[in-house]
Amino acid sequence: MNRITIAAILIAVFGVSAALRSVIPRDVPTAEAPESAPQRIVSLAPSITETLYALGLGDRVVGVTRYCLYPPEAQQTTIVGGFVDPSYEAILALRPDLVTVLEIHTEARQRLHTLDVPVLAVDHRTIDGILASFTTLADRMDVEEAGTRLTQACRERIENVQRRTEGLARPRVLLSSARELGKGRVESVYAAGRRQWYDELIAYAGGENAYPDDGIAFPEVAPEGLIRLDPDVIVELVPELERARYTADEIVAEWRSVPGLRAVREGRVYVMPGHHVAIPGPRFVQTLEELARVLHPEVEWDAP
Repeated sequence: MNRITIAAILIAVFGVSAALRSVIPRDVPTAEAPESAPQRIVSLAPSITETLYALGLGDRVVGVTRYCLYPPEAQQTTIVGGFVDPSYEAILALRPDLVTVLEIHTEARQRLHTLDVPVLAVDHRTIDGILASFTTLADRMDVEEAGTRLTQACRERIENVQRRTEGLARPRVLLSSARELGKGRVESVYAAGRRQWYDELIAYAGGENAYPDDGIAFPEVAPEGLIRLDPDVIVELVPELERARYTADEIVAEWRSVPGLRAVREGRVYVMPGHHVAIPGPRFVQTLEELARVLHPEVEWDAP
């Protein structure tokens, strides 16, 4: 496969196209609570699935999407379709007492409401939203202590990165969330824009987003735009590198097709592989730590 599917990556990050970002009708609740803690849970987002398992609730998860690949045991769970095309028949067949969705799952929330299926929505578009979801999910599932532990563990890792990068120069970073790979050149890039979790990761990791704030979460940038931005560091997120027909070195080499880039000239183009880099769940702290090591190789990261 010579294309990292842009739609799949952006679905994993924000999960939905602009067409589904309408205001939720007032008569559609974000949560409907059964009398007891849910025991049969369906998750309609990879980030939620990972959170449920991190909270120790894997034995209650009875259905997930085809994009829910982590932890591995989630892949043994019944598939109820995709992120934007769930099978409501498959969901109903599982007799769930709760379906967990993202706030941007507008259409699914409406449909499930009409089917009298309890729904709980969380927001994973920002790091604060991700952290808040741990408490929201844990409280609803009656595992409050697990939510507290998971939140604290993530906050400690964030604080560790911030402490180690405090006072250091902040390089301007272009974070490529998706592009067509394996063509021998860079034709366009879907960059991480401002005011979303990747932008926050860059800041937490001790960098500055090279892309200006134009209100677009993932703007497409042509080579001419890349030259104007001229970032100090370029980071490619390649979730499916292990399945690709090319190596990280070959991906980096494609950037030589864009003349004059400071990051290319100074050897500061990096590839970050792994599905976790595209999922705004509990493993965002792993992505943060990996990004910080790339931006600040001068820090002794393995020192206590």
